[in-house]
Amino acid sequence: MTYAEALARLLALRGGEHAGMRPGLERIETLLQAVGNPERRYRLAQVGGTNGKGSVAAMLAAMLRADGRRVGLYTSPHLVSFRERIRVNGEAIGEDDVADGFDAIATLVARVDATMFEASTTLALDHFAREAVDVAVLEVGLGGRLDATTVGAPAVTALARIDLDHQEVLGPTLAAIAGEKAAIIRTGVAVSAAQAPEAADVLIARAAAVGVPLLMEGRELSVRVRSRDRTAQVLDCAGPDWRLDALEVPLLGVYQPSNALVALTAARVLGVSDAAAREGLARARWPGRFEVLRARDRVVVLDGAHNPAGAQALARSLTEWFGDTSVTLVFGALRDKDARGMLAALAPRARRLILTASSSPRTASPDALRALVPDGMSVEVAASPREALVLAAREPRTPILCIAGSLSLLGDILRLTQGDKPCPIEKSADSMDLPF
Repeated sequence: MTYAEALARLLALRGGEHAGMRPGLERIETLLQAVGNPERRYRLAQVGGTNGKGSVAAMLAAMLRADGRRVGLYTSPHLVSFRERIRVNGEAIGEDDVADGFDAIATLVARVDATMFEASTTLALDHFAREAVDVAVLEVGLGGRLDATTVGAPAVTALARIDLDHQEVLGPTLAAIAGEKAAIIRTGVAVSAAQAPEAADVLIARAAAVGVPLLMEGRELSVRVRSRDRTAQVLDCAGPDWRLDALEVPLLGVYQPSNALVALTAARVLGVSDAAAREGLARARWPGRFEVLRARDRVVVLDGAHNPAGAQALARSLTEWFGDTSVTLVFGALRDKDARGMLAALAPRARRLILTASSSPRTASPDALRALVPDGMSVEVAASPREALVLAAREPRTPILCIAGSLSLLGDILRLTQGDKPCPIEKSADSMDLPF
């Protein structure tokens, strides 16, 4: 089986690339048992939440690696290449490893009617065992209670900010969603970002019920921003019996200090030294999350903000870093997302608004998005991301081009500019070669 064949078969599984979540643990447990329960052969760190869990996972993996650990990192979705989802020591899984790994489980995957996400999770955990990792950092796909990453006995569970998203699956209220996400707290030590009161209450109750210590921002944990510019934020972080000052974090955005605090605390739980934590944070990168790049005569901001809370954070970040500098916003969203809420947060910040559709089969049409734009806002429509970039290059050009609304849109943009190479996560890019 070739890589192309394996990838095609993976994406053809139930749910496909963009909707491969089907709650339930029976199938993943059957798959893992069939490959020898690889999740028992290394320590586990599971990362959940709504917005920021990928950033937490990336920073945690970078700190563990700086401490000399061999680290597996499993995240989703990918931006450009499926191989980005499964990394060992920052390097994307090889094409042959994807082909051979899927070939080994394909028959059983079909027999149990596994989803694409379940098959990918099995492939990742088995690959980590074959690569003899010391620690595997697993980002939750959806929710937590019945997510395929909720396996084994994690040494630490980390929760980024919990917000409204996927209400059709996780429940209509913040408390209901928090209940699904809090279920990853089951062993080891739990770490949480600051939460809204109704979510915090759920996490505290869950931790008490299962006897897991919980460290929470605003209670045992704190972070302060010393300074920030377009290259890094400098943070002071503290816990019950420790303090680390002047930490340089190249991940920008008003939400990243909280994510860095959660990742740092989780790293300390796993025994990472202060020096390694400092080094790992300084070299961590997570593409497409308030990523500030330069392209010729303008600044390009990439942010996969895909729900109202993410869009609000992006709007605040644009103001924090660029004040009232004029912005052209290229926006595209998926049909099952609250695009109205996202546009309400972002459209007032844009001088020009260009609506487009990504290559995802779940993408909303630009015309459907146009109906959701706040009254009085001028709108341009582009049939594709390539056409959107062409429009954005025309007058009136603005000093800032912001591309946001879905990770699939960012993936399309990155493929136009860098091809199909997996995005790196430990070497910061500082420029983008836009084709127009």
